[in-house]
Amino acid sequence: MAFFSIAVILIITVAIALYVYYKYKRFRVNGEHLKQWYQTKAMIALGVFILAPGVLFLFSFRGWVDLVVGAVFAILGGIFVYYGVRSNKIIRPYAKEEVEALRSQQN
Repeated sequence: MAFFSIAVILIITVAIALYVYYKYKRFRVNGEHLKQWYQTKAMIALGVFILAPGVLFLFSFRGWVDLVVGAVFAILGGIFVYYGVRSNKIIRPYAKEEVEALRSQQN
């Protein structure tokens, strides 16, 4: 169980770092579709950040409160990840076109 807890803490740390990175990139980039693309990636990272403690609470069952809190966190995190991946699939082709257009303008 100790290895599982350490792994979840590492996942939480990486997820919050990616969330901050993608939010920063969103404000620095030009182009509406690129901003939306970075927003969807930030949403996925936020979902993982919320999902990881929920899973930890679910598997380290100490009482009903842990079970309920873990279930709520896991469901919310799963929703964020699901809709983030779904939005990412929709936005990605437009973002690629926008990157190509921006590169052609620079040359």
